[in-house]
Amino acid sequence: MTRVLKSYLFGGGPVTAVVIWLEHVDETRKQFRHLATTYDGTTIAFGEFKRVVHIVDLTTGARVSKFDTDLDFGGSRLAIDPNGAFCAIASYDNNSVTLADVHGKQIWQRTDVDEVQKVRFSLDGDTLFCSHHRGIVSQFDVRTGETIRFTWLKKDLYGAKDVIESPYDERLVIDQIERDIRITNQRFKHVATVKRKTFAVLDYAFAPEFMCISESGGPVTCYHLESGKEVWERPFMDGVHALDLRYNEDSKRFSAVTWPYENGGPFTLMSLGRHNGEIVTETLLPDAADFGFVNRGTRLILTTGQIVSATTGEQIGTLDISPDPAK
Repeated sequence: MTRVLKSYLFGGGPVTAVVIWLEHVDETRKQFRHLATTYDGTTIAFGEFKRVVHIVDLTTGARVSKFDTDLDFGGSRLAIDPNGAFCAIASYDNNSVTLADVHGKQIWQRTDVDEVQKVRFSLDGDTLFCSHHRGIVSQFDVRTGETIRFTWLKKDLYGAKDVIESPYDERLVIDQIERDIRITNQRFKHVATVKRKTFAVLDYAFAPEFMCISESGGPVTCYHLESGKEVWERPFMDGVHALDLRYNEDSKRFSAVTWPYENGGPFTLMSLGRHNGEIVTETLLPDAADFGFVNRGTRLILTTGQIVSATTGEQIGTLDISPDPAK
């Protein structure tokens, strides 16, 4: 079993099970260990173990480019911007963040970014959020690489490890280390507070009016964005948690990729009812090092190159990420 390498260190109700084993994974495709997608973009970045990045066009399934970078193994230090024009690559060891175009040409580089754990583009593509190991989030202007500074920024983001935007309204979620989760507006004005149930949040997903969070060793829980009030909770068996979450615009349900982290085993793609959290479908996924949702949560991309429908669980395509002929 290949362990997922992201930035984090079945119970109840009627279930309609849809269990589909996808084709055996070609060993040559296990070279990819990182995957970066966007909410609604068509460009995907794959990162090799040895710091090489491949850019793939989801529309055609073809590889656009391949280039060497300073990408570190582990973490979430690879990001693609929503417009498919730029790729952000971070290195923990080198204290660097680099912005390159999708053909590998360097636009700018910062070498003063301490202990970077995660990079994420804003939904408008203008800002690059950078999360640090010690609990602070920096913001860089994508055009210039300059640090964005506001008088209220340090106070509101001190102790934060991530800032997540809702694509449906002007809501932000600030994930703070060992503190309550805060829901704010775009200028960090307080809206609501959510108390965490375990020590760490693995992923967030937004739907109109709702926010779902997955916690390490814990459940997926849905909250109302305006009040922070809990709407439903989906627990899992002991030793299982959801690594990735997303709202599927086609099915109007939440999707979760679960993994039995204590004993190992296959990943499972689940479809959860938006208003009640009931499991609608379950699909066993092939072994992959990483995965990410695309097309407004309607598809799941694996580092094997397979494209899976988040609605039906069926494989619906394969991206061209085969090794170079010379290899």
